[in-house]
Amino acid sequence: MDGPIENEDFVIRVRPTFTKQGGWTGDAHVSVITSSDNQLTEEVYRGMELFVMMILASLPVMEQDEYIREQLYKYVEENSEDFWTGDDPADDEDEVIIEQEDGNVVRLTFTTKTKGEA
Repeated sequence: MDGPIENEDFVIRVRPTFTKQGGWTGDAHVSVITSSDNQLTEEVYRGMELFVMMILASLPVMEQDEYIREQLYKYVEENSEDFWTGDDPADDEDEVIIEQEDGNVVRLTFTTKTKGEA
């Protein structure tokens, strides 16, 4: 990741789903997390929201269209090193506080040890 999570970020969370016995179902729950404390203009926020929805729309499109799925697979095979930073999330000193959950909307507060004073 390129630095700590900030209020203006849109985070796509992918959480694997498990059976009652603890085995992976092969599925995942995908959600978007952003902060209500962001300083984005309405125009930028809506543009980012559309961009994120387009990213998420690729999931059902991949399921439905074998050609698209194969093209994306090939792209990932050839460029996978560009997607991973190698950073260990456990090394992050940032803290995320969940303030409120309302259906699929999660309100977060992002804090750091320096409180923005570094």
